Amino acid sequence: MVQPAAAHALEFRALPLSLSASAFNFAKPGEASGKIVLNDANPANLLYQMELVAVNGENVPRRGHAFWLKPGDYELTFFPKLDDYAKKHMGLKERRNADKDLVIVSFNVMEGKTYYLAYDARDKDSLEWQPIAYRIE
Repeated sequence: MVQPAAAHALEFRALPLSLSASAFNFAKPGEASGKIVLNDANPANLLYQMELVAVNGENVPRRGHAFWLKPGDYELTFFPKLDDYAKKHMGLKERRNADKDLVIVSFNVMEGKTYYLAYDARDKDSLEWQPIAYRIE
């Protein structure tokens, strides 16, 4: 398992979801793209699945498995899918908002790469939990 220190150039910011002009770039079959995989996470290792809810501030239909983006820089908004075990280990304030909080990640997609993303809940302090790229192929 890759440690969080090996995470791929992710910049994390907790920001309110904003709406902007059409700015996402889902790739079509055969186009240059990078693949983002969200359904390979393992809650037993405290790595939780996430759902994509927005790209560059624009809402998209929720995607919880995989999607392809054209190469470039993006702000991806995710909804972490935490189980009861994880929620028990959160502070009261965080637990109260656990079903509503979104996380925005600045992410650079490179052509031909596959990124496996998960919500990392391994830190004892739930305020330190964040998305990571735990594997890149």
